[in-house]
Amino acid sequence: MFDQIDGTGALSRCHFRLAIEAVLLRRQARDLDLGATRHGRAGHRSPRGLARGFMRFRAFWHPLALVPFAVALAPAGTALGAAAELGVRHRIDVMISAEPDAPVLSRLKGARGELSFTVRLSANSKESKFFGMLRPSFPDVVVPDGPGKPLVQQTKLWEEDVCHQRRGLPKVTVTQLGGHFAQGEGRIEISAINRHIGVLVPPDELTPGIKLDQGSDSFGLFYAFRAQSRNSRLNVDLKIYPIDCFL
Repeated sequence: MFDQIDGTGALSRCHFRLAIEAVLLRRQARDLDLGATRHGRAGHRSPRGLARGFMRFRAFWHPLALVPFAVALAPAGTALGAAAELGVRHRIDVMISAEPDAPVLSRLKGARGELSFTVRLSANSKESKFFGMLRPSFPDVVVPDGPGKPLVQQTKLWEEDVCHQRRGLPKVTVTQLGGHFAQGEGRIEISAINRHIGVLVPPDELTPGIKLDQGSDSFGLFYAFRAQSRNSRLNVDLKIYPIDCFL
């Protein structure tokens, strides 16, 4: 009866404990009767002593009764703890747009061109390590007919395959933006780069790491950062999506 650990296990253990206590009481009562028979008096144990013996038995029994519970539940608790441990992997999307006062919007609406940029990416964890330069290019870009419409629609730039422990967001920096629009005399060349120590500030300086408000869309929660060129007035927006996963 004691070994049954199922839906009725608690009731079986209760019956077993009551039976043991009843046996103990009968045994102590018998000892009192034998003492009275041998010595012609009611024995040396008083009712208070009998109660103390009964309480000592209960104090010994209760921890012993909990042993099978601890043994049975320990593996389940470990499994639940392991299953509940969440990790993360990241996805990075890119979108390129123009400010309302950008030269390409005021002079080259509907013109075709191409854009490319360079991103330095560092994403390191215990389970996954990546460091390198990403150089995506978009060969067929059409200048929209007004502000508020992107030059390059949101596109996936990079995504992790391995789930890993949470260790912050990947470090991404847009270091260069280049391209051109239209042909002939109206052609606009774009060559925006970061400033560097010991080098003159470039005319079309590219300022990375501008933090935007976080938000959410159909892919989930994201953190957004912008790199903006000074003269060409173009924006390279990066969205970093943390995706929950199980380790």
